Amino acid sequence: MNIVICGFGRAAKALTERVLQSEENKLIAVLGRKESKNIGKDIGEILYGKGIKLDINVISFDSAVEMLKNEKIDVVIDFSNREMAFPLIELCGELKTNLVICTTNHTAEEIGKFQAMANDLNIGVVYAPNLTIGINLLMEFVNKLGKVLADFDFEIIEKHPKDKAQITATARMISQSINKTNTPIHSVRLNGFVGVHEVIATDGIEKITIEHESFSRLAFAKGALAAANFIENKTGLYFMSDVIKSIEEN
Repeated sequence: MNIVICGFGRAAKALTERVLQSEENKLIAVLGRKESKNIGKDIGEILYGKGIKLDINVISFDSAVEMLKNEKIDVVIDFSNREMAFPLIELCGELKTNLVICTTNHTAEEIGKFQAMANDLNIGVVYAPNLTIGINLLMEFVNKLGKVLADFDFEIIEKHPKDKAQITATARMISQSINKTNTPIHSVRLNGFVGVHEVIATDGIEKITIEHESFSRLAFAKGALAAANFIENKTGLYFMSDVIKSIEEN
């Protein structure tokens, strides 16, 4: 696949390295806001240090259409911020390419608009705020537990680095999957964690514990590429649950 990445934070850098190391994918460009200090820089120097050139630059989102209009692009993967989602859908419509949105905290109204825009522009969009395959399977498991074990109490413990929000979007989505009101969420913020989500369920007679841990942000990169492969030759809006279902069927 020919890939464009939007954003260049920690997860985007992990994805960039994954794409660079793969034989089946090619990185075309990295997009950033025009005020970003990385605009115009070679990603080799950003990732690996001065003097290392890969001849792939970070380009301004504002100039993306002009600079990429003659490129064959299969998918744009967005690791920037939630405000970029709608402009990116419009950009992908102009470039006739598909999109994987990896940003979080979008409202139901916004997600509905993603679908309408994808249909209108005849492109495919995967909305994937929770990228790792494992965390999506965890949500499937706890959803079933919540239905079958209606008399159980559930609690969630999530562990992330100090700079992460106190309650993450992923923890909230796990709580929604359990489908019980006011499931307690406990946040641990200590450097050294990438992301841990643990669900404990008990009725005082027996206990079930399910835990998922990402050891590296490469877990996010792996999920993003799975979503990018899934959306190839599709139109409309899809979710990571659709990606996982496709993996199961194959």
